This record gives sequence, structure tokens and C-alpha cells, in this order.
Amino acid sequence: MRVFWCDREGNHPPSEALFKWHCFFPEIPSPFQDKEPFIRVENLPPPAFSLKVLKRVFSPEKNDWIQGIQKALKAIDEKALKKVVLARTWTLELADAPDPFAITAALRQKSQGAFVFCFQSGDTAFLGASPERLFFRKGRNIFSEAMAGTRKRGKNAQEDEILAKELLTSSKDLREFSPVQEYLQTTLFPLCKIPLNFTPVSIHRTQNVQHLYSQCTGRLKEETTDEEILSQLHPTPALCGSPKEKAYSLIRQLEPFERGLYGGTLGWSTPEESEWIVGIRSCLIQGKKATLFSGTGIVEGSNPISEWDELDQKLKLYEGIFG
Repeated sequence: MRVFWCDREGNHPPSEALFKWHCFFPEIPSPFQDKEPFIRVENLPPPAFSLKVLKRVFSPEKNDWIQGIQKALKAIDEKALKKVVLARTWTLELADAPDPFAITAALRQKSQGAFVFCFQSGDTAFLGASPERLFFRKGRNIFSEAMAGTRKRGKNAQEDEILAKELLTSSKDLREFSPVQEYLQTTLFPLCKIPLNFTPVSIHRTQNVQHLYSQCTGRLKEETTDEEILSQLHPTPALCGSPKEKAYSLIRQLEPFERGLYGGTLGWSTPEESEWIVGIRSCLIQGKKATLFSGTGIVEGSNPISEWDELDQKLKLYEGIFG
């Protein structure tokens, strides 16, 4: 397996780091073999742009998406759950099988505020530019992040700030964000020696969108392992919804595709530190087929058309790569 990884600052993992991954639904088999040896890729090829697309298909299509969101809003209105994250795929049939690392190189040029990754085995690759860190551990110190709510980037700095202020004061987006923060407090605190510390809610910007954001820090108990943190923490309400099991069930019911590694966890570890992200803003390459994934949090006040448009906005990350 060939692997590329860099963090938001462009740093690569330590040379001794071991990579791992988990699908969104634990029972779904991974597209990769766990015991396949790793080959680190640190020098990417020239970026790929304007890859020829022969056919494009949404799943679900827009009318089915609207009906699905309406069902989710009905469940929320009936107090069956508070939030559910629903995704959509956009499958592209390409004229030629692409080099996934050339696509990754193109993403890296557009990766402000994101972790850029690519895992490849044979003609299958999973790649993306994820803004969302699940957690970073250094020694016994843990850092995690609450991230939810979305606005597009402005055409200039002034418009950017207007959109950011709108996001910070939006009751709908704060309803989407607050369960994530509460969830981190509930799930991480039992693993820590002292109470968690959260930074004030702020804005995290990527190339094409901006999100509500807060970082939390804690001090882990000596016996706490990375796998234990993962099992407790993932998926957060930013990836699944709240309550978790009811959101899981509704996702199964409404999404007409298998998430696989989309929304799953990808990471690396050494005895001294580890870093885990969630597999969003991602793309699955299978030969001449590219499947793009994007999702959005549905809460009271969500509008199906606006949520569809938000999915399009998130996928602008791939604009220009696929022609």
C-alpha cells in the first residue's frame, strides 16, 4: 500500500508511524488489507487537472434527497432524534484511470486548513482533504476539535467576515454545533484525569467553506489507549448525529449507498504520539470510476434545498480537477 499524509501545516508523520483506518460502519469490510506493507509517498507527482469525465451520477438524485431530508426533519420534529448527518455521492465515469497521487497533488494546492491524504492499493485509492481532526495525542496530552455548521467563503475579506458573523450567530448552525461539543465533553472526560478545556467558539476556514470551531484539550489517564479513544469518540455528532444509535439507523434507512471509509477514521500512531482525522471531503478511486462524498448535518430548521447547495459548495474542492 502506498500512503501520502500531511497535516494542515504540511508536516508528514514520523518515519516510524504506523497507519490505520476504520470504516464508518464497523461491520463493513475495508477496501484495503490491514496487513499490507506501507510505502510512504512524500514527493507527489505533478497535479492532475481537467480529467475527462464521460458520465456523472448523483446518489441520491435531488428529488430523492429532498424526500429523505423531509423524513429526517419529521423524525426530528417528533423528537426521535436531535440531529442526523446525511451524505450524497457523485460518481464520475472517467475516460482514463487517473493517478490518485496526481489528484492528491491538485488537492494539496487547494488544501487550506485541511489534512491531505491518499491511501492506494492496486487500482483502488481513498483520498481527500479533510478539515476535521478527530484527535491528536502527544504523550498523555490529548487535543480534539468540535466542528460543524457551514458557510461558503466570501469573494473578498469583507464578505468572508460577514459570512463568518452570520455563521457565529445562526441559531440553526449553533444547534448543529452544540451537540458535538457536548459529546466531546461526555465521551472524553471519563478518559481524562482532569476536566477538559474548550476554547471559545470561533471560525475554521478551508479553501472553499468555513465552519464553527472549538478545540478541547485534556490529560489522559495513564492506561488509556488510542483504540479506546477511537471506540469512545467515533463517530461524533458531526459525522453521524445525536443520539448516535438513532442517527445510525436513519442513515442506514435513507442513504442509498455504502459509506465505506467516508466518515470513517484514518490515522497514524507511534508510542509517543498519534493523529486521527475523519474521512470527509473525500474521493474513492476504483479504476476509471471516481466517487466523491459530501455530507451535511440536519437539525430543526434545516432546508432541503439549502442543504443540497451546501453539498455542492463542499465539493467545489474538486472543481477543476475533474473536467
